[in-house]
Amino acid sequence: MKKLFGIIFLLCAIFAGAQDQSSEFNRKIRAESEKSAIDEENAKSDEKNLSDSEESLQSELDQDLIVTKINFIGLKKTRDSYIQSKVKKFTGNSLAETDMHDLETAIQLEGLFDDIKISVAQASDTEAEINVSVKEKITFIPLPFAMASSSGYMAGGVVMDTNAFGRKDMFMVGGFFSNSGFTGMASFSKPAKDHGIPGFSIFASGGKSTSEFVNLEEDTILKYKSLGFSAGFSLTEKIGEHFSFSNGFNFKYLSTEEHDDYPGMKPESIIAGETSLSFGYSKSDWNGVFMSTNSAAVSAEFGLTDMEDDDYRYPIGLSFSIGEQHPLFIDRLRMYQKISGFYGKHNHISSFKGQGAASVNILPGSFHTEIIIGGNAGFELAVAKFSWATMSLYGDYQLVYTKKNTLVDDDEYEFMHGPNGGMRFYLAKVAFPALALGLSYNVTKSYWQFAAAMGMSF
Repeated sequence: MKKLFGIIFLLCAIFAGAQDQSSEFNRKIRAESEKSAIDEENAKSDEKNLSDSEESLQSELDQDLIVTKINFIGLKKTRDSYIQSKVKKFTGNSLAETDMHDLETAIQLEGLFDDIKISVAQASDTEAEINVSVKEKITFIPLPFAMASSSGYMAGGVVMDTNAFGRKDMFMVGGFFSNSGFTGMASFSKPAKDHGIPGFSIFASGGKSTSEFVNLEEDTILKYKSLGFSAGFSLTEKIGEHFSFSNGFNFKYLSTEEHDDYPGMKPESIIAGETSLSFGYSKSDWNGVFMSTNSAAVSAEFGLTDMEDDDYRYPIGLSFSIGEQHPLFIDRLRMYQKISGFYGKHNHISSFKGQGAASVNILPGSFHTEIIIGGNAGFELAVAKFSWATMSLYGDYQLVYTKKNTLVDDDEYEFMHGPNGGMRFYLAKVAFPALALGLSYNVTKSYWQFAAAMGMSF
């Protein structure tokens, strides 16, 4: 029994010693861990202090460096002097004050370049240069087209250059013919420069055609033949960075004939001169996917005609538009909305406006009126990016209020609404805004409308 107690006492002593050693070991481990954590925290603190110090030094350096030059690499057709005039406001400032995002937006806004890359190089102790690498888009564009349906055929094409002479001048010439007539057209425009030099545009068109007008139920109410010619000239002046003012002068000659299906019904032939005054605002922002633009414009038109009826001797027209676009949650998603309208008085039917004047496409394409207002609001999502284009899906809801009868002077109006959606392709290699395919439904009138658009503006 004494031996047993001795063994137990010995085991307890060994166990107690082991516990003391284990506790000591754990204390050493904890001490080493705490020391390691402190060393690591100190190292992070030193690294952060070093990083903050480097950033502070870099910030001080950026404050001292003045951007003296912006170099463009990759220009082929575009003149360096032209693109330099668009970015000159970014020179003369310190590097810290230069917003590279705004610089990229300004370059993207020209619509001439793809794959824009921006870098900075220190040129001296006090100077910095910005290097911009670009790939030019194709700007000389032939656009042939042809179509046929049960109602007839149409074929033709245009040739255009959106960067003529390397200064973003634009010319277009072309025409088309169909079973109902032919049309030819030509235009040239030069953008306004920032330093008080106005831009200008000239155009001319003429041909023989058959015009058709429908009511809101899509029933044809008038069809007539005509031989016509029109020409115009306008001047545009930039006011600061975002505002512009333009003054236009147009001439129109239209000789009308009866259509076999509508004998005894044709509008009066007309010779008219018109002047227009327009004021606009536009501000854009590029987020790497979409060019979102906020805009507003108002326009007034005053005319003089040779019509026998004094009520139509002095036509007038007033129009406006307000549009807003902005990214929503992510860069690939944006929200947009637009409202616009037209009010005319004593206008010849050839000067009536279609659904585009109300920012909608839920009305028949051949419906025209003298008074209309409407708008849309919706979302657009970029779903795929290819080497040649970015594809997006869009959907919006549209509202429109319009004068109903295009042929008589009455006060009947109608309100309509409906959804609209489709896909757009923003071209990357060609200096052409976009292509779109869409489908809309007029809930009020219960009919569908299909639309295809090229080079549209939102």
